[in-house]
Amino acid sequence: MLKSVGTVSKAHHVTHRLGLSAYLCATGAMVLTMPFTSLTGRHVIMLLVSLLTGAAVLRVIPRVPREDRTPAILLATATGWLVLNNLIAFGGDAVTRILDLVVTISNGIMLAAAVALVLRRGRNDVGGLLDGTVFAVVAAGLTWTAVLMPRLETEGVGRLSEMTMLAPVLLLAGVLGALLRLVFLNRGHSVPLLFFSGAVLLELSGDVVTIIATGSVGGQSTAWRQLFFVMAYVFLGLAVLHPDAPQLAAAGPAPQDRLTTGRLVFLGSMVAAVPLMTALREMIGLAADVPLLLVGNLLVVPLVMVRVGRLARQRERAEQRLRHQATHDVLTGLPNRAELWARLDAALSREEAAGRPSVVLLFCDLNGFKQVNDRFGHLAGDRLLVEVATRIGAGLRSGDTLARYGGDEFVLLCEEPAQAEAAERLASHVRTVLGEPVLIDGEAVTVGASVGAVLSDGRRGADELIRSADHAMYLEKEALAEARRVAA
Repeated sequence: MLKSVGTVSKAHHVTHRLGLSAYLCATGAMVLTMPFTSLTGRHVIMLLVSLLTGAAVLRVIPRVPREDRTPAILLATATGWLVLNNLIAFGGDAVTRILDLVVTISNGIMLAAAVALVLRRGRNDVGGLLDGTVFAVVAAGLTWTAVLMPRLETEGVGRLSEMTMLAPVLLLAGVLGALLRLVFLNRGHSVPLLFFSGAVLLELSGDVVTIIATGSVGGQSTAWRQLFFVMAYVFLGLAVLHPDAPQLAAAGPAPQDRLTTGRLVFLGSMVAAVPLMTALREMIGLAADVPLLLVGNLLVVPLVMVRVGRLARQRERAEQRLRHQATHDVLTGLPNRAELWARLDAALSREEAAGRPSVVLLFCDLNGFKQVNDRFGHLAGDRLLVEVATRIGAGLRSGDTLARYGGDEFVLLCEEPAQAEAAERLASHVRTVLGEPVLIDGEAVTVGASVGAVLSDGRRGADELIRSADHAMYLEKEALAEARRVAA
């Protein structure tokens, strides 16, 4: 059987290698011919390569575990928009604006795919993802206003056209920033991830070169500029055809994220960078980069808000965990002694305010717990305590409190005007649920409990009530021991 499984696995590996080689040969041949073909021929080549890449992405989806498929599905959608872009490109300069819009949509979906990928593979490093994305978007924005905008101003490009070109550049930069963070976490051990990052870098480089040369993302380009895009398709295909591609989005452990002073300074500087650049241009007599100010802030500010909000929620959750650990028993999850005293004090205060007794306290001590520990070991004793806590807690009303007082001692707190009936209800419940045997290491063990009940009279404090309930419990335990001696 093992030999059969190994043979199938080896056959799959060989099949993937053959598919990867066939894809590389087909696309490589088309890429090599691009510099020597006409404009129409280059459009045909780009369409064919994008179709092959789209088919490769679709092929990998069934191989990915269902819970990890979101990045692959988004990637397939983005590739579909790239195919549409290459179909529309046959319309020439008349459809340039449409091409800019389609590229923007494709890059936006690609960003979503990268985010989904990092959320799964990037050790759930949401904070690092956001930091990398924010930094890359701001860096691309500053590069835009320093290098690309002067070229567009020379061409007389309108504000709306600038925004449609700026958006895909910033989106792709965000994708690249997220992926570089992921590459850093994986230390280069994921070949598909490196191919994916290379595809995004080539796409971004192609957009930038095309904008500088033509004043548009979707403008007609030379063969050498188009090589950036077709190579991006090839790299994407290599990423999804690699044998390790199905594990690309496998989940990893989450790192600890801290709200440090350095992180706050970084986030603040990223928010301020674009407005400061705009103000600097005004100060030196240049026109303000309104598209960058608008698009950049629409991307950076929400990302930073999410980043800070996530850190704040993480800190709040940590504080809640600390509060829970301080007030609850580690083993059973029940309120501990300190929390019981706090709740009892609060109940007595409410009783005093109401002007009538209502507090009922039961002190429970397990019978025969030491024998279980001695015979089966302390781990078995811990499992018994957890089972006891579960059984008693399952039958309580919403206002009742079950606490672990210490060792094998449990305390029940109840607030009801009919105190005697409440005490009888709770004591009967404890004896009933503990009368059923518990399986320990395959052996049925029955442990009962000695229960001491005390009813508040409105004059005693918390410490006196607990002492009284504890004393009542010991009286019952002694009476039970005496009955056993007489019976023997």
